[in-house]
Amino acid sequence: MKLIMSGGGESENFVELDQHFLSLLPANPTLLLIPMAGDPSTFDDALDRIVETFSKIHFDTIEMMLDLQSLDWGTLKEFDAIYIDGGNTFRLMDQVRRSHFYELLRKFIHKGGVINGDSAGAIILGSHLETAHFGEDGDDNETELVSYQGLNLLGDIAIHCHYEESEKDQIAEFVNEYGLPVIALHETTGVAIEDFEMKVIGSAKAELYFEGNRVELRPGESMRLKDEPHTRFRIAWLTSQS
Repeated sequence: MKLIMSGGGESENFVELDQHFLSLLPANPTLLLIPMAGDPSTFDDALDRIVETFSKIHFDTIEMMLDLQSLDWGTLKEFDAIYIDGGNTFRLMDQVRRSHFYELLRKFIHKGGVINGDSAGAIILGSHLETAHFGEDGDDNETELVSYQGLNLLGDIAIHCHYEESEKDQIAEFVNEYGLPVIALHETTGVAIEDFEMKVIGSAKAELYFEGNRVELRPGESMRLKDEPHTRFRIAWLTSQS
């Protein structure tokens, strides 16, 4: 499993994270952009932004998918990476639920593909969407989406982006209520996860909330997230400076 997740800030904050993303890919890779979290009027701008962001990193192909229901494995297998852009978390998940995207993502990861999620694109990879409501500028659910279950690519762990210290009590209450750990990412922070080893890459710390505790991870520090069959995700051991 190879995942990149960023906290939703400006592209210039993630140069190092983008370079790490490239290091996971073959030469002249192909990238599929999923912009469905945004308003349709912003899709072309999203593609231009992604092309500009990766202008110093050579991708053989960058294509945009606007209809998840029409996406199939024959198309997806031609790409080395998927970039799931930010926007409204609930708009994005509503489109995912209307398609076979979840099953395709599982197969894509199993076959060695890399998923890069920013903001809403990172949140849906976790276990629960409630975190998208956190903060003064949290996402509103203006869709018909009822279930807040995420895609669970990290087991029980939920993802919170655009994190600010003022939200720590809100996150702690969520952990206590649902029993789910939360990875909180500032807007200048991202993480790279390979085979359940998570490394913080950015200019600010990431924080992990679990079981009444909070662990801070500085840039360059890593944490092992251990997957035990038939049990909940748990923290295997804590930070080690790389």
